[in-house]
Amino acid sequence: MANASLTPIIANFEKLFSKLNERFYNNDLQTPVITISPDTTKGAYGWCTGWRAWAEKAPQDLESMTPEEAKAAESKGYYEINLCAEYIARSYIEVAETLLHEMVHLYNLQEQVQDTSRGGFYHNKHFKAAAENHGLVCTKTPKYGFSKTVFTDEAREFVESLGEAQFNLYRHGEPKAVSSSKKSSSRKYVCPCCGAIIRATKEVRVICAECDVEFEEVEG
Repeated sequence: MANASLTPIIANFEKLFSKLNERFYNNDLQTPVITISPDTTKGAYGWCTGWRAWAEKAPQDLESMTPEEAKAAESKGYYEINLCAEYIARSYIEVAETLLHEMVHLYNLQEQVQDTSRGGFYHNKHFKAAAENHGLVCTKTPKYGFSKTVFTDEAREFVESLGEAQFNLYRHGEPKAVSSSKKSSSRKYVCPCCGAIIRATKEVRVICAECDVEFEEVEG
């Protein structure tokens, strides 16, 4: 049985980040802190913080500093790229596409380019331009702008040439409560973005092709 540790998985992501940084950014991206945590956004595969979320100073040390010293310390911190734990069970190529997507946000942060709006969800033309200059093809969605990204053929071939890393763990979503009352054998799933509805006779995991988010099971 595999060891129940995220350490080797994060190490694989760090190695992949390094390879993608070298290939598509000439090593110009600052290395972020890479984390794996549950999806709190109902469908996001990952995110890049818009601020330097990690610093080498402990919070109590920051509290003892003057405002100027604290600001200087925080400016030397690190951005965070998080890969959502529920979605690292996808294919290696898909997970790698998510990482490169978040690296576009990191690049724009370093270049001081605002590439999203509406609380960070809508991806604008600046995101599209940077993404398509760094190994991705963008597709526009009604709610999230140019948020749907896949590798160019060249980028896919490059990642495939690296060999496939093994992610031996992924996180299940919260179990749904089981009702003792008799229920229909049909399950109802709704896209949280566009409201599209599908039904299935068993539990399924389906991605909305239009919005690139996972359908959620609902009552009804």
